[in-house]
Amino acid sequence: MKNLLIIATLFIASISFAEKKAAVNTTKPAINKMAVTGVLKWTGFGVGKSHTGEIALKSGTVEMKGSDLIGGLFVLDMGTLTTADSPKLQGHLRTADFFDVEKFKEGAFKITKVEALKDAKAGAPTHKITGDLTIKGKTHTEEFLATITKQGAAFVAKADAEIKDRTQYDIVYNSSKFKTASALGDKLINDNIKIQLDLKTN
Repeated sequence: MKNLLIIATLFIASISFAEKKAAVNTTKPAINKMAVTGVLKWTGFGVGKSHTGEIALKSGTVEMKGSDLIGGLFVLDMGTLTTADSPKLQGHLRTADFFDVEKFKEGAFKITKVEALKDAKAGAPTHKITGDLTIKGKTHTEEFLATITKQGAAFVAKADAEIKDRTQYDIVYNSSKFKTASALGDKLINDNIKIQLDLKTN
């Protein structure tokens, strides 16, 4: 009888330990969704010249697991596209020659992968961001380096990114891929677009 009690006690104790272990193993760090605000600045290049402007975020959300960025979705309000130096160019950029903002009112960037960079020095990029960029209904993978820091309860991200080939997004106006450089002359527009990001969680 005594042996049976000992065996029963050990059995109950083993079940209790297993349940506690299972509870620990199934506990996952909480994912925190945070709203994001900020500015997207762009720079386009032609022969011996460049133009800059901005596009506003319609909405932005990042997913954080503790202090780690794991995902995010940013929606661009294409109708807010502006140029800093040429109202005429601004109007042209909004037409079907470029971004066709009446038809394609939104663009988007969805983060698909985040890699922390080892031994990042102060002020240098801390993460490699990969995601799907959608412009004019066309989606392609883009990647860039970003510097992510924490300021109080907020996270701040700054990045110098680049769309290397605008023609992938059906933005082909005066590209040397569709007309010869000699035919375009000083009207040629480079296929790359530089992007500056300055974002902050609320």
